[in-house]
Amino acid sequence: MNQNNVSITTQQGFTLIELMVALVLGLLVSAAAIQLFTGGLLSSRMQEASAELQNSGIFGLDYITKDVRLANYANTANPVLNEQTSWGGIVLTARTASITTANIPIPASAPFISNGLLSHSQGTGDALSTVTNEWRGLSNVNATSDQLTIQFIAPNAMMNCEGANVQAGDYVIQRYFVRRDPASATSGTDFGLACDANRPTASGTTPVLPPTAINGFGDAGEIIIPRVDHFTVQLSVRNDAGSLAYYTINQYRTIAATARSASTTPPRIIAVKLGVLVRSMDNTNNAAIDLTKQIPILNQSVTLNNTTIKFARRVYTTNITLRNGLGEAL
Repeated sequence: MNQNNVSITTQQGFTLIELMVALVLGLLVSAAAIQLFTGGLLSSRMQEASAELQNSGIFGLDYITKDVRLANYANTANPVLNEQTSWGGIVLTARTASITTANIPIPASAPFISNGLLSHSQGTGDALSTVTNEWRGLSNVNATSDQLTIQFIAPNAMMNCEGANVQAGDYVIQRYFVRRDPASATSGTDFGLACDANRPTASGTTPVLPPTAINGFGDAGEIIIPRVDHFTVQLSVRNDAGSLAYYTINQYRTIAATARSASTTPPRIIAVKLGVLVRSMDNTNNAAIDLTKQIPILNQSVTLNNTTIKFARRVYTTNITLRNGLGEAL
C-alpha cells in the first residue's frame, strides 16, 4: 500500500508590531532627510542673500565714495564748506529771487534750481517735494530717507554716475536719493538708491567755468544700489575751536541759521557719513529673522514698515573725508 507523504511548509510574516516599528523608523529617516534638505535650502538662500547684500552694499557705497571725495574739487578760492560757500561741494542752498549767496549761485533769474534737488533730511523747514524724481523721502522704515547733492569740477576725463562721458575741467553736479525701481513705477515699495547728474558739456566743446547754466539735472538718474530700504546722511563739522560733531542735514541748516543770526560763521563741513539699509532680492523664509526689532543706522534706530516678508537685511555705512574742504582760503 502506497502512502503519500504530505509536506507542510510553514510561512511566517511580519507581525503588526514589527510593521509599525518599520513604518516609524522609515518616517524618522524621511523626516531627517527632509529636515536636512530644508536646512540646506534655507542655508543656500541665506548665503545667496548675503552675497546679494555684499554686492549691493559694499560695492555700491565704494562707487559713491569715490565721487563724494571729489566734492569741491578745483574750488580753491572757497575751501571752507558751509551753506553759503559759492560752488561749495556739499549743496545745501541754491540761488532764488530772495537768496543771492548760495552754494549754487546761478541762475540770476527764474527759473531757479528746484529746492527738491538740494541736500535734505527730515526736520523743520525741510518739506518733502511732490515732484516726481525730487526728494520724496521714500523709505521702508518709520523715517524718511535723506538726499545728498554734491558738485565738483572733473579732475580728468571720467564718467558721471549716469554713465555719461565728462571731459576734464567740466562741471559736475550729482544727487543721491531713494526712488522707486523701476523709475516708471508709481506705487509699491521696491526702492533703490539712485544718482542723478547734469548733462556734460558736449565733446569737442570747451567747458565754461563757472557754468552759466545747469542742464539735464532733476531726472530719475540711474540706480546705484538696488533694493535699498533706507538712506541716511550725516555731516561732520568742525568749529573755530576745533571741536567736531555730526549733524543731520536739517540740524546743520538750523545751526548755520542760528550762527548767521548771531553774525558768526557756521561750523565748516569736513566729512560726510552715509548709511544704507539694503535688503535681499527674495524672501528667505528664515524664522530666525526678527522683523520687529529696531535697526541702528548712524544716528537713528528705525523699525520696518513691513513685518511679514522675511528679507535678509544689512546696514552699510561709510565715513568720507572731504579732502577738498580741509584747506584755508588764500
